[in-house]
Amino acid sequence: MSVTAIADHGFEVSDVTGQKVLSVSNVPDDVTVSDLVQGLVGRMRLPSNDAAGRPMSYHARLDREGRHLQGTERVRESLQPGDRLVLQPNVDAGSSRRSDGQV
Repeated sequence: MSVTAIADHGFEVSDVTGQKVLSVSNVPDDVTVSDLVQGLVGRMRLPSNDAAGRPMSYHARLDREGRHLQGTERVRESLQPGDRLVLQPNVDAGSSRRSDGQV
């Protein structure tokens, strides 16, 4: 698949709730999924900190394949026109440490 096909038809990105949706096109050839996600978080005004004030990071889930994309994957190699990505916050499950350092 060519990058031109993705740029012409684009793809859709949403937050995990589906409330914020953005159409994306004209993605440069060499963009990684990590770079794309980092840029989209700001454009979509997603929270950069959790409720405790800790920095949040996000990853992308490709609906078509039902998998999380690796940050090093190239957008041109992973996405097809009309695809939908869901930006999901990374969760540090099982952490009992509070933001003030106490357990």
